[in-house]
Amino acid sequence: MLSRKPLTRRHFLQSSLTAALALGLPKTSGAGTKPNFVLIVADDLGYGDIGCYGNRINRTPNLDLMSQEGLRFTDFHANGPVCSPTRAALLTGRYQQRMGIEEPIGNQGAGLGELDEITIASYLRKAGYTTGIFGKWHLGTQPSDNPIHHGFSEFRGHLYSAQDYQSHINRWGMMDWRHNDKVEFEQGYNTHLITRRAVQFIKDHKDKPFFLYVPHSAIHFPWMSPDDPPYRKEGGNYDSLLKLGPHEDVTDVVKKMVEELDKSVGEIMGALKAHGLDEKTFVFFTSDNGGYRHYAGLHRGEISDNGPLRGQKTDVFEGGHRVPAIARWPGRIKTGEVTHEMALTMDLTPTYLELAGIEPPLSDDAHALDGASISSVLFEGKAMAERTVFFRKSGDRAVRRGPWKMVWLKNHSPMLFHLDNDIGEQNNLAEQHSALMEKLKTALFKWEQDVDAR
Repeated sequence: MLSRKPLTRRHFLQSSLTAALALGLPKTSGAGTKPNFVLIVADDLGYGDIGCYGNRINRTPNLDLMSQEGLRFTDFHANGPVCSPTRAALLTGRYQQRMGIEEPIGNQGAGLGELDEITIASYLRKAGYTTGIFGKWHLGTQPSDNPIHHGFSEFRGHLYSAQDYQSHINRWGMMDWRHNDKVEFEQGYNTHLITRRAVQFIKDHKDKPFFLYVPHSAIHFPWMSPDDPPYRKEGGNYDSLLKLGPHEDVTDVVKKMVEELDKSVGEIMGALKAHGLDEKTFVFFTSDNGGYRHYAGLHRGEISDNGPLRGQKTDVFEGGHRVPAIARWPGRIKTGEVTHEMALTMDLTPTYLELAGIEPPLSDDAHALDGASISSVLFEGKAMAERTVFFRKSGDRAVRRGPWKMVWLKNHSPMLFHLDNDIGEQNNLAEQHSALMEKLKTALFKWEQDVDAR
């Protein structure tokens, strides 16, 4: 397989020392020197939905400020073009295909509880971190799937996807707002509740290292603003998705949802500053997949803005998985920087492990990581080692190496694009580069044999 191998024990120790020196951290980290981690993940936010990525309609001053105070990625990717797969890869540092999670998990789908996987929350909690998740889980709905069984000490939010933002009723008519493993209704708009709990978590745990995971519901359908009344009632069945909210034209409501998401980021950043945690905390913001431009013709108006990218959520074209990503850590990450290095959500787990001084699984371990630490990009502005990465959903596949990307849709001939010259994936170069195509196909087949073995 051509993708980058996980770090060996020797290489990990060397890279940890390099990172420690670059960060100005001691070579060995005690409890008082461990950084805090805040990971904020939007839902269905398109590549061009916020101001620092070119949007001129949505007002996103807090995310724009975060970009000015940190590092903005232009080539960051969700591991999958839909929700659950990306979340599985993000939390484990491994390809979601190894877990059999390649589609969104529904009402009865198998989740994380049936798998022998270790999440970043488990790694960090074992190392003395307090871990909290506030928002959308979407990695299974059975009791064993609950976040509190996967490394999180506290959970407030919802297990399912696409719930009513006011009544918290899911698509199957069930109340889905929880405190740990119990259903516990809270009055309020999803984005506001998630933010309130995240800010309280920072206050409660300001004196010890913490990992705060904030997977927002926004801007996923049903598209609702804070001013909308409840849309669903308990006992109803909304699984047909023939109507995805109270609005026929979703343009204005999606704008409001993006702006509420931005306000949430501002409140969380404000809490860090208020408690003197700014320079102790690494904050990362991204989205779980690209945005929907349109949804089955059911609504008027543009939903998301994917900028110059081809495709939308569910596609293996760039619009399905290239997403906004911003990293901020005052005094550690240079301000106002932009990187064009390619990275994925599965790279965050090895990055957190390295920064926390935790040794990752060895390359021959059953839990070996597929992701690569991005610390050299974050703190030194260095290029990452070239690697081959893979995307797959519903039989559609894509392979990326350097600027080259092969897109192979089911029942179609494979296509080849040079993303540096053609980010919109319009100019198919497959016929001009047959040797490269064969190499990428071979890499894809080897990868599939590897990840599908389980």
